[in-house]
Amino acid sequence: MSKNKKRTPVVPDNMTLKEASRFWDEHSFLDYDDVQEVLFDVDLKKEIHYFAVEKDLAKEIHELAQRRGVTPETLVNLWLQSKLTEGA
Repeated sequence: MSKNKKRTPVVPDNMTLKEASRFWDEHSFLDYDDVQEVLFDVDLKKEIHYFAVEKDLAKEIHELAQRRGVTPETLVNLWLQSKLTEGA
């Protein structure tokens, strides 16, 4: 590849529908013009469960998630998975 040729960015794998929607809100299909096909592994049957969180705690979670570049849902799921693994 020549130095002048723009490298096509990589489309992340295994995005949820919400993540894919957010990704394409922030990116252009034109950036992927040399890719013939963009595939998504989106699980439309994924269940969502809601848990009550104190207002101040929710605010901190949202702020930390934004600083880390992930959704609050992803951040909380990673924390919970880690905590459950520790207890196993």
